Amino acid sequence: MGRYAIRRLLQLVPVVLGTTFIINYMVWQLPGDPFAGRCGQRPCPDSYVTAMREQFGLDQPLLLQYWNFLKNLFTGNLGTDFNGVSVATQLGDAWPITIRLALMAVAFEAIIGIGAGVLSGLKRGGFIDNVVTLSTLFLLSLPIFVTGYLLQWVLGVQLHVIEPTVTDAATVPELIVPALVLASLNMAFTARLTRTSIVENLRSDYVRTAVAKGLSNRRVVGIHLLRNSLIPVLTFLGTEIGSLMSGAIITEGIFNIHGIGGLLWRAINGQDYTIVVPVATLLVLVYLISNLLVDLLYGVLDPRIRYE
Repeated sequence: MGRYAIRRLLQLVPVVLGTTFIINYMVWQLPGDPFAGRCGQRPCPDSYVTAMREQFGLDQPLLLQYWNFLKNLFTGNLGTDFNGVSVATQLGDAWPITIRLALMAVAFEAIIGIGAGVLSGLKRGGFIDNVVTLSTLFLLSLPIFVTGYLLQWVLGVQLHVIEPTVTDAATVPELIVPALVLASLNMAFTARLTRTSIVENLRSDYVRTAVAKGLSNRRVVGIHLLRNSLIPVLTFLGTEIGSLMSGAIITEGIFNIHGIGGLLWRAINGQDYTIVVPVATLLVLVYLISNLLVDLLYGVLDPRIRYE
């Protein structure tokens, strides 16, 4: 396993270099000069634009810009945004909120998604199975931004059950609805995947053997069926942690949450690429690391898998 882990870490190096180079290059190539519109209603003087491009190193060759970006990234120097505020400070304030939101979303996916999938699989063809199938189909057909704006309007504006926007404190009760919105798609996938796995394993020899040995239904389901059926589900949940971070951009933007997604949302709208580049890079790193951890844990969950 040690050699496999080292090989996987080495494989991440070209992926990290390639993705960060593309991000660093593409973001600054987006249409519109980010410095030209920072002087109110009037266009900025050429001298100001030139000075700003020199300050942020955009007058240097592309490879030199990228090298300076990598050097600053690995030394923890993320620089300042266009307003002179430290990017590292903003990230430090935003990360705890996004992590709290993502963990709540994963919890909803695991509890509701797996629970609904298990019930649906065990009651295949029944009323519960039809309800879960229709519910998951409904959630899968709605993009996250539609679900978010719909719940915000119904629960926040019409029924006044929640506040339409989250305060700066972003407490756990305030994050329940945004976490449900963020988890909605993956929750439906988790329920579908769990149901399929349960139905497939119900026909397996080891389940029939356990039943023939006279084991109780609770023991057959809890010990034999669930353990094998949940392996692909847990793998799916692990790999989705990284995508939840990127999905948080939309959710945090809708509910005005001051996390990483909200920070990136406001930076994109304000064309402040000094924030967009490091945040996008960190999201890539989170995604790659979470995938690596899932690959390493897969063998722990299923002893039949051998690392080569």
